[in-house]
Amino acid sequence: MKKKRLGILGLIVVVTIILFIGLKLVQSEEKADVTKNKNSEYFQIVDKDMDKKVDVPFTSITSYRGNKDIVYMSVEDQSPSGLDNKIIQYNRKTQKYTTIFKSKFENPSVQGIELNNNWMVWVDCDEFGSQINPYIMNLDTKEIQPLAKENDKNFQNDFPILIGNYVAWIKKDIQKEKAYIMLKNLQTNETKSIFDLTTFTFRNMSLSSTDGKLLFTDEKNKSGYLYLYDVKSKEMKETKSPYEQIGWAKLINEQQLVYLSFANDSSNNKKLIFYDFSSNNTQEALSNITLVYSLEKDTKNQVYLGYDENEYLEKFRVEKNKLVKVEEFRVPNINGISAKNGIYLLHQDNSSRKKIIIQNKLTN
Repeated sequence: MKKKRLGILGLIVVVTIILFIGLKLVQSEEKADVTKNKNSEYFQIVDKDMDKKVDVPFTSITSYRGNKDIVYMSVEDQSPSGLDNKIIQYNRKTQKYTTIFKSKFENPSVQGIELNNNWMVWVDCDEFGSQINPYIMNLDTKEIQPLAKENDKNFQNDFPILIGNYVAWIKKDIQKEKAYIMLKNLQTNETKSIFDLTTFTFRNMSLSSTDGKLLFTDEKNKSGYLYLYDVKSKEMKETKSPYEQIGWAKLINEQQLVYLSFANDSSNNKKLIFYDFSSNNTQEALSNITLVYSLEKDTKNQVYLGYDENEYLEKFRVEKNKLVKVEEFRVPNINGISAKNGIYLLHQDNSSRKKIIIQNKLTN
């Protein structure tokens, strides 16, 4: 009888151990799945030149610019709005990052990073974009200053861009509903208005620059206009576009540029237009575009276009004063690209992992 009781007790112990081990295995699998799902929400920084991969605890990286050693990114780090609330500085050599700016808004959206060898600019907004404060940082001293009066109720100061030791942006008078192109000399702090815009829409709210030149667009008398301003000589060139509604202009080099024309009907069709100021030549490079999600240029007379439902970015190059398509950049699910300062940064978002890819040369 005693042996029988011991046998039953032993069986109970064995069953208990099996159940315990099974429960632990299930819990481990569930924990692994949770960790996997959580990690898939976060970004991974992939530096192809350094052959390094670094996981970072950020669910959103909206704007990014880099140079040889440092990459600056706007990131979401436990932000109340779910949008980017910080700017970090990522060291490519050490794979370490530090926070250099935190939003001053309760529900923030930090974005619009632009960078050259000496300066960096960005904007700090509320989540709706109703309040926009642009900032500038001296890369040598790390000193951060507001570009204009913060939280100004009378004026809205839009996304700035850099032109050497100058910074330009669009300033809108809210009450008068007028907009101006502003230019500030960062060495003397002199600020002035260089142009009064006739219109200010989503089409012409972006500026572009290269080699000391500033490019912007305007619309008046049912025609689109392109303007090229030399910040040193103060010379302004104006040319009338054959299209009525234009914008999103990008200056490829000192005289050549691309822009989009927008249909003024319900079709919502767009065209990619190439223009040369020196020859006054206009070329329709691509037509019947419905949606443009990325338009960027690099320092090698090349343009990258992401549009419609194309899985890949298309690369164009200036050849014999024409813009020609040379190839598709066959890296899938690229949502954005930065191609400035000799560094390419790719924003990749696929089903397995979100990535910022860093590389000196853009290769398939």
